[in-house]
Amino acid sequence: MLNLMSTLIISGRTAREALMPALMARIKALSFVPQVAIIQVGNRADSTAFIKVKKVFGEKIGVTVKEIHLKESVSESEVIEAIKECNADRNIRGIVVQLPLPISIDRDHVIEAIDPKKDVDALTPLAAKHWLEGREDAIFPATARGVRELLEYYKISLAGKHVVVVGRSMLVGKPIAVIAENESATVTVCHSKTADLMSETRQADVLIVAAGRPKLITIDHVKEGAVVVDVGINTVKGEKLEDEIVGRKLVGDVDFEAVRDITSAITPVPGGVGPMTVLALFENLVDLCLSPKR
Repeated sequence: MLNLMSTLIISGRTAREALMPALMARIKALSFVPQVAIIQVGNRADSTAFIKVKKVFGEKIGVTVKEIHLKESVSESEVIEAIKECNADRNIRGIVVQLPLPISIDRDHVIEAIDPKKDVDALTPLAAKHWLEGREDAIFPATARGVRELLEYYKISLAGKHVVVVGRSMLVGKPIAVIAENESATVTVCHSKTADLMSETRQADVLIVAAGRPKLITIDHVKEGAVVVDVGINTVKGEKLEDEIVGRKLVGDVDFEAVRDITSAITPVPGGVGPMTVLALFENLVDLCLSPKR
């Protein structure tokens, strides 16, 4: 068994602070101040908190963040109209629709209304087509890009490794699997229909979990010496944590306390992938600013 001292805690906050100066330099080199619009529908506390984090970080690095807050009762057509107005505004270079949306609104219809040239979340069909095809100029969803850069910062290579991804969403699981394949990993993607999840995850040299189920991964799911990246963000009742939601505690998809002693490296929640997702979102914004013909 590995002891706690041999386990590397992969800090997204540390990596973000180290990478932020390069991002700020790219922003200052632009001939304009980039502006990103964040559209929120309703008053979900978690969405409001996440938007606040993006706004504070954006303003810190020299990006103008425009908040567009629509009522919970808004119609789908009204949300799409707000997006179209942002599409037409030449000062707005990026558009984020804060998810999830109310069940009365078709998520796909809303996302498809975003101009791909302003799609900093890389959720539009064209963006997905680009990263699925392996285009060099593809914009990846921010969480997937954040995971990639976090591993790169800590010099954790995926080449030749068996990477197991738990979760297959277009926002996280699938793009992370594509990134791992692009970096010469052997990739297994697991999901809710996987017959024996434990036998699959125990083969992983690098285990990336994005299932949205609190503490799904236990010590029995992890091979000794594996690298574990926990993308899960689940809220449970608890104390206020720094940069998080008042009256709530964030926990991941991995039982961190039970698992960390047998890993070679692991991300905490909060403070792991989350800060890198915010960084990557604004890196995507700058990439779009520099590629107007996308």
